[in-house]
Order: sequence, then C-alpha cells, then structure tokens
Amino acid sequence: MKIREFEEVRIPVVEIFNSISGEGISAGEVVTFLRVAECNLRCSYCDTTYSYQLSDDNYDWLTPQEILERLSQYNCNKVICTGGEPLETTKAKRYLPLYLVKKGYKVRIESNGSCPVYSKKELREFEIEQVNDRLNYTLDIKPPSSKMSNHNIFAENFIKLTLGDELKFVVANDEDLNYAKKVIDKYKDILAKSNLIINFSPVFQAIEAESLVEFLKENNPYFINNNLKVRLSLQLHKFIWDPEAKGV
Repeated sequence: MKIREFEEVRIPVVEIFNSISGEGISAGEVVTFLRVAECNLRCSYCDTTYSYQLSDDNYDWLTPQEILERLSQYNCNKVICTGGEPLETTKAKRYLPLYLVKKGYKVRIESNGSCPVYSKKELREFEIEQVNDRLNYTLDIKPPSSKMSNHNIFAENFIKLTLGDELKFVVANDEDLNYAKKVIDKYKDILAKSNLIINFSPVFQAIEAESLVEFLKENNPYFINNNLKVRLSLQLHKFIWDPEAKGV
C-alpha cells in the first residue's frame, strides 16, 4: 500500500492511552499505546481478548489524521502499536506504524509473531528509505501452552531483525521453557547476529518468576557462549495497577 492510499482508509482502534511501557526493552518508559482491533490468533493466556473482534462497543473507525490528532494530545513521540495484531497482512492497519514513522514518531510494534515483518518492497512503496531506530519490533514466539505454536514465523522474520528489536517467550510451564530452548538453539546464529534481546516473561499467575530466574541462571553459560542477550521481563503494569485494568 502507498501512503496516499493509506491516508484514505479508516483503522479500527480499540484504545489510545499514555502510560509507562510495562515490559521488555522499553519497560518503565513513558509511551503512548495505540491498540488496534482484530487478531488472527487466539492464545490461551491472552489478556486483551477485548481486542479480538470488530464490535461497535469496543473500537472506533479512525482516519490516519484522526489518530494523529489523538496522539498529539499526549505530547509523547514514542508509540507502541499493539493489538489485536498490528501486522495482519490483509488489513490496512498493517501500515499504521509506517505512517506514524513518516510523521516523526518512534514506533515499537508488538506482534504475535505469526505475521511477516515489513519487506524492503513495502518500505519503498510507503516512501520510507530507512527506518534506523525509528521502528522496532517486539515479536512473540508462541510456546505450546498458548495453543498457537504452529503459527510462529521463525527465520523469515529473524533475519530482518536488528539492534533494538526483541523476541518474547511468554511461558507457563517447563514444556514452554524446553520449547524456547529448542527454538533458540536452532536459530542461535541468526539471533546472535541480529543483536536483539530475547525476553522470557511468565504467564501471570501460571508460573513463578523465581523459577524463570533459575532457568536463566542455569542456561546463562550457553547464552554467553553463543553471544545471546537474554533477560527476564515482568509485566510492570500488573504490579502497579489491577491486573485486569484497561488503559494503563
């Protein structure tokens, strides 16, 4: 899609709000969240199921200009595009992060990892020569407990990631941890070359963070020997506010 075409569409937006980033590389930073509607997956532990479906009760159809006007209220140049799934290939919303980059925002895309990241062709068609540090990805890798692990895109996405990007394993049990180890081992060379961060995050109230710390300690020599950057990532917003709260 070209930028002039995109400016004529409307995007289903569930919510726009300003808060701190709750997890990953940007944890603790003040950012503006832009949550789009619809998701192609149905993860067992999803905490934003209200963004699944298009429903008149939980979203607004906004033009790109209307989205810019709402974002401008917060005087914050860092935006996290989340969902739902922002990168669904058949939807106009896929190009919203690129539009925000064109308008001067620094954008992080939170994706479920089942959709391809942008190709060079898409960037060219949207009149973006280089994104540098203005666009980053946080890609989930779905483990068995999610019931969606057969939807993961691995090498095709990994080779396009770079410094400032991150992978996220949201894990609920030992099976998930073993799955994550196998994925990391299979793609360790690509992951090390990309210089990205690999985050392990516990499914809330399903596995103790302490057990993840022990896992990271046990596997730390392997991570170091393979030049992998691996971290624990907790959802800060669930400790600060009610875990069920929206718009925080």
